[in-house]
Amino acid sequence: MMTIKKLSLLLCLSIGGCLVHAQTKWNVKAGLNFSNIDAKNKDGNKANTESVGGLYLGFGPTIRMSERFAIEPAVVFAKRGFERKEGKSIGWGENFRANTSYLELPIDVVFNSPIDNDQLQFGLGPYIGFGLGGKWKTSEQVYIDDIGIGQKGDIKFQNDASIADYGDYVLGKSFDYGVRAKVNYLFRGHYLVGVEFQKGIANLESKWADYKPGGSLRNRSFGISLGYKF
Repeated sequence: MMTIKKLSLLLCLSIGGCLVHAQTKWNVKAGLNFSNIDAKNKDGNKANTESVGGLYLGFGPTIRMSERFAIEPAVVFAKRGFERKEGKSIGWGENFRANTSYLELPIDVVFNSPIDNDQLQFGLGPYIGFGLGGKWKTSEQVYIDDIGIGQKGDIKFQNDASIADYGDYVLGKSFDYGVRAKVNYLFRGHYLVGVEFQKGIANLESKWADYKPGGSLRNRSFGISLGYKF
């Protein structure tokens, strides 16, 4: 994890240098993303979860490197989560719903393809994210091992799930990273319509004191957005 954080810092410093020397414009975006998780227990059994919708807000520069290529870092606030409507699995009750907030830093390499006076843009790159917290609720009591924690409460992100107040649900580790892809259409020189897909690589599953459950928990999302370039 420390290596990834060091690489992230190096990328940010490199981007800062590019901002000084390259042609730069700025983008602001707002949209709706549909997020979910990929969760498995230690036996490889996958949880049956559904996507939930959430707000997406982003701001960042377009650093033009050539006529066709650009780098687009951004700061993003995203509402994420998931829903499970049936059964009990991995400490979730019946009709369990989680709504979380993330601060994310994507860095996309973008290829621009001219279409008359407009542009079709294809982007690909990594992201890092930080879970800020959230809310959970369910239609029945949730038990973590043999400890009941109620039917609603706050979501926490931390490495050790055994340290939590009553009603708190530790969903996983805070630090996330993965890969993403996007397609934007830029028209009239300023207006953007886009879609994007994001897939987490980091296993967010928390340990329980000294015990490691041996499963996996990863984020994924699909979003649509409108933007303005200036």
